Amino acid sequence: MELVKESIRNLKEYVPNNLDYKIKLDANEGKNILFKDIYKEGIKFGEDFNINFYPDNETTLLREEIGKYINVNSANIIAGNGSSEMIELIIKTFVDKDEVILSFTPTFSMYSIFSKIYSTKFIGLKSNKDFSVNIELLINKAKEVNPKVIILCNPNNPTGYLIDKDHIKTLLENTDSIVVVDEAYIEFAGDSMVNEIGNYKNLIVLRTLSKALGLAAVRLGYMVSNEKIINIINKVRSPYNLNALTQYVGITALKNKDKIMCYVEEVKKERESLYSKLKEIGIEVFKSYGNFVFFKCEIINLKYRLAEYGILIRDFSEDLKGYFRVTVGSEYENREFIKCLKEIKENAKS
Repeated sequence: MELVKESIRNLKEYVPNNLDYKIKLDANEGKNILFKDIYKEGIKFGEDFNINFYPDNETTLLREEIGKYINVNSANIIAGNGSSEMIELIIKTFVDKDEVILSFTPTFSMYSIFSKIYSTKFIGLKSNKDFSVNIELLINKAKEVNPKVIILCNPNNPTGYLIDKDHIKTLLENTDSIVVVDEAYIEFAGDSMVNEIGNYKNLIVLRTLSKALGLAAVRLGYMVSNEKIINIINKVRSPYNLNALTQYVGITALKNKDKIMCYVEEVKKERESLYSKLKEIGIEVFKSYGNFVFFKCEIINLKYRLAEYGILIRDFSEDLKGYFRVTVGSEYENREFIKCLKEIKENAKS
């Protein structure tokens, strides 16, 4: 269709797995730890909840609860529909047509997708063979191409690699670009950059409730930055961008920090076990700091062969053909995945 913007004519839509399954380990979703009885009891709202009115445009109570969760002033927070809306807001605010967004690859696909939609130029530096990254290389490239925005997914999706916090500080100190640190999986990794927002004029940190809080269906994410950046981005944010139901669920969920951290420790324990078991059966696997494990396997059609057992994992194409990502599930789910993978591997030999 000729009227469609040239920048998106060849854009491929996102197509999730629609295969039947018994065990779903393909989308890095967390476990339902906070609303286990939602199907029986529903969500109960207070008498002051008015569904006929527009939601709180400022997401005041939600931002206050997020602030308590990460120990940051609520004035430094914007909430929205998942990290994806936050990424789009940043590009809409700071990057004009043909200006540069810089990152490493492979990484979260939405960075390059939004770049195409807004006719900007996405440059992805290739990570090392083991999927580690070289910050000095990124700094040198930034000096060459002068990006408006640099995005680091940390820990990185899909590889699980974690960039040292001091390396991110080195980047911030050697560029005037907006540096976005996407911390969707940071609860499973360690030290966040959110406590550095007052020290750098060009730092934005993204977070989500989809992973460690197990609220992927709610679509709730947020950004953290200094007040100057927050005030500028708020000019671009759509009015009433976050519905009242999502705000209520987010407020309720964030009050359960102890339960969240207990679940995080469970995932970390299972992640190390899954990593070890993959190595034991001869799979090339990469150290991960997310709620998933990234591995390489030469078995043809592995994704579909596992699907025959009712197990879904994520596969990749092009430069990552032969690589796979599996979400860290429960002890039972991980055991079933390893058992089926081992069986498929043994059958492939015979």
